[in-house]
Amino acid sequence: MQLTISARSLAYYATDRFCPLCAWIKLNVKNLPYQSFPAIFSSIDRYNKLIVQSHFQRENALPAWLSELGEVNGYINPPHWTSFAVLHQETGITLRGEADGIFKMADGSYTIVDYKTSRYTGGQRAMRALYQAQLNAYAFIGERLGMYPVRRLALVYMEPVTDEATAADPRQVDGRGFTLGFKARVVGVKLDPDGLIPPLLRKAKEVSLLETPPLGLPGCKDCDALDALMTALHGSDQAFPDTLVAC
Repeated sequence: MQLTISARSLAYYATDRFCPLCAWIKLNVKNLPYQSFPAIFSSIDRYNKLIVQSHFQRENALPAWLSELGEVNGYINPPHWTSFAVLHQETGITLRGEADGIFKMADGSYTIVDYKTSRYTGGQRAMRALYQAQLNAYAFIGERLGMYPVRRLALVYMEPVTDEATAADPRQVDGRGFTLGFKARVVGVKLDPDGLIPPLLRKAKEVSLLETPPLGLPGCKDCDALDALMTALHGSDQAFPDTLVAC
């Protein structure tokens, strides 16, 4: 069976918290329980894209808060993940994804960005390996679909403005509700798609070929949670209580 993996899922293989067992489960169990992504963040991300797109259509330029990316000649509507995909011949894995922003620069190169609705903190720096791999996966796909060369990758943190002084400003409130502002912070990401992505694809291929679950990473919180769940189920009178079946 041909394996398809998303840029974000592949990026997990580049992190310090990579767990072979968790990776194996994600490849073999498509509908994992207790996983959700708050819809509000999807709405904000989509709105962010529309703001940038609309501004470029009006002004033929990016908003001032993205000006440090350089001179942009064209806004590219990010392709849906179903078409933004390439087959890696060596591993037989199809890599897919959906970038938040793709811009054609004045020199003919391309810049790819990913929007993050959060503050740039020390905790975010800890996620750097994941974000770097994810953006480089987009570059890897884009260059093979004709967006060549990709010369810059960046994270754009949209930091909510929630200080007390702003909240006390009466202009933030009207008859419809209140306004929540965001302040952009652009953080560059090292570009190395051909050096970073193929080894991760080979790593994913190795995990996909395992017929039985591998050992987990010592101290993995997800593995510990899985062990606790299995212990609770085995300790009950029946494997799946009626309450779980009802869910």
